[in-house]
Amino acid sequence: VATFVFLYFFASDDTNPVQQTTTTVQVEQTIDEEEEEKAMKPIFWFRHFREEKLPSHHFIAGDTIALIDQNALMKLDDYQQQKHEERPPIRLFYQAMGIVQSVYPNFAVQFPFWPPSLYNINYLNQSNLYRIERLPNFVTLNRSIQALEQLIDNDQLAIRPLLNISDNIDKEELKDLANEIVSHSNNIDDLDYISASINKSQRQAIMCALQKRLTLIQGPPGTGKTETSAMIIRLWLKLHDQIDEQQPILVCAETHQAIDNLTRRLIKFVRVVRYGEPRTIGADLQEYTMQAQIDLLRRHNSPNKQLFGPPKPKEIRQIISSCQVLAMTCAGVGILEKDYRFPFILIDEASQITEPNILISLIRITKQIVLVGDQKQLPPIIKMEEAKPLLERSFFQRMIENIGIEVHMLDTQYRMHPALIQFPIKKFYNNQLKNGVTSQDRPQPKTIKFIDKNCPLMFVDVANGEEMCRGSNIENREEVILICETVKTLLPSKDGEYQPNDIGIITPYRKQVMCITEKLSQMQIPKGVEIRTVDGFQGREKTVILISLVRSNSDHEIGFLVNEQRMNVLLTRAKCAMIVFGNKLTLSANSVWKEWIDSVPNVSSDLYKRECLVATPSNNNRSSVQQQEVSNTRGRGQIRGRASSRQIYQRGRNRRGNY
Repeated sequence: VATFVFLYFFASDDTNPVQQTTTTVQVEQTIDEEEEEKAMKPIFWFRHFREEKLPSHHFIAGDTIALIDQNALMKLDDYQQQKHEERPPIRLFYQAMGIVQSVYPNFAVQFPFWPPSLYNINYLNQSNLYRIERLPNFVTLNRSIQALEQLIDNDQLAIRPLLNISDNIDKEELKDLANEIVSHSNNIDDLDYISASINKSQRQAIMCALQKRLTLIQGPPGTGKTETSAMIIRLWLKLHDQIDEQQPILVCAETHQAIDNLTRRLIKFVRVVRYGEPRTIGADLQEYTMQAQIDLLRRHNSPNKQLFGPPKPKEIRQIISSCQVLAMTCAGVGILEKDYRFPFILIDEASQITEPNILISLIRITKQIVLVGDQKQLPPIIKMEEAKPLLERSFFQRMIENIGIEVHMLDTQYRMHPALIQFPIKKFYNNQLKNGVTSQDRPQPKTIKFIDKNCPLMFVDVANGEEMCRGSNIENREEVILICETVKTLLPSKDGEYQPNDIGIITPYRKQVMCITEKLSQMQIPKGVEIRTVDGFQGREKTVILISLVRSNSDHEIGFLVNEQRMNVLLTRAKCAMIVFGNKLTLSANSVWKEWIDSVPNVSSDLYKRECLVATPSNNNRSSVQQQEVSNTRGRGQIRGRASSRQIYQRGRNRRGNY
């Protein structure tokens, strides 16, 4: 059933003031005959009444929101002002709470039931006023509180001694406890399925994980931490055949994406159950979800009975007891019954998880823990400034810096072209990383002319691109155009050098993500190009990465780009080539960004469009860069004749800046 109605829509969140717009809402109720659970969950599509898009907002898929009857709220406000009384809490006006399903191209929200004020859908008109507000994730918060309570009340928890940390703790005693040998697995060479290609640092990390109570593994970008983690899990299963079948290995991470990546490495070798909402799990892993396994169980046990409905505790226990690995987010572990315990826990992205959240899984351990992360990349994301001193440092980082527990660093990177990783190795990893790939292993794009033919890296100075701000929403239209033209150059035809899923676009701001997404759609670029914020791209990699830094202002403000951990993530996602777009003058006010810009080939945006995008239709009739007249965009004369791209680059460098 699909019906169109007219509503006033208030898009509001925790950073922007309420914005009133006239909005068309398409209400769609979909009945899935195979899933009774979803049968009566209506989905509302919010669209602007006169335009294609909603006003600026910060909502993302997965957000919990509240639908508020704004008419009732305003009437009460008028009444309270007349009576000089305070308004009751706004939660009293919630019509329903729902989950954002998507924000583009349609803003879709699914509710667990039909909101009362929308029940008589045919009688709605423009006098009906609604507001949508983002709500905090109360479920995760409550699970963290419950984990803390268990930690305080239960003296028998195996993890409790390691968490008994205070200013007066004996750090040496804590180190001894972490390094306690709980298994004597001394030789992994005899196991036929251990890859002969693992390097020395990976081997040391694996050996430690097999023996010690607590192991910390630092995995810089591209060093094979997912492969190492998968190997540890397989060896736990191989070497500890005394594991109770009813106690599988627990594998956790902060994000569904990280868990999915690890699950893909394991499904060929072990029995894995991926526990979580099916909509948050990759399409290729749906058959391994808890829900899929329960459906199979029901079909096997009750062919003539009801097959649908929410999972029952007995069914969940049966599925868990039959698997070897249970994979879920740290917050998701809180859904399990309190008496569930696991002999082995491996937590990926441990440096991104707040201490209260990681406790949800740590209190379940009985024997060994492996934490995998990288304190040089993004820490836990804490929005409240007051809370950052307490929560921004992860348990992983505190074990290293406060207690001094040994961390095993994976020291060989297999992702990036050596020229791309040169600066991060020096700046963020104290020259401790080695290259496991050569430039021949990472060929650069043929449709982009890089200034230095030996370096598939460029900084494009977008000096004429001004940022546009609305609250914390920031965009840069000139960078959007350059990014999209570059994508068009990389994907000239169906038989081009790259497919859309080979290209990634990273930017610090969600508004810029939306602008780039819309522009690519307008240009009819094939779908598949991955566009995310920096935080959303951690752990990801692409053959070609395009970066839009957005900030361009006379005050030289660069916002959270000053964060070196975020900068590290930005600069370490590409395998073969990376092009960064930004305002050199604005960015150079920061010493670290200036150091990076000075270390890489620079080109002005005008010259980039004219000479580097050689495969675009506008450039097909032009001769090559060796035959072109190259103008100095700063008005310092011209360079004419047959100049190689290397000569042009060197002359520009000699002039101290862009040409």
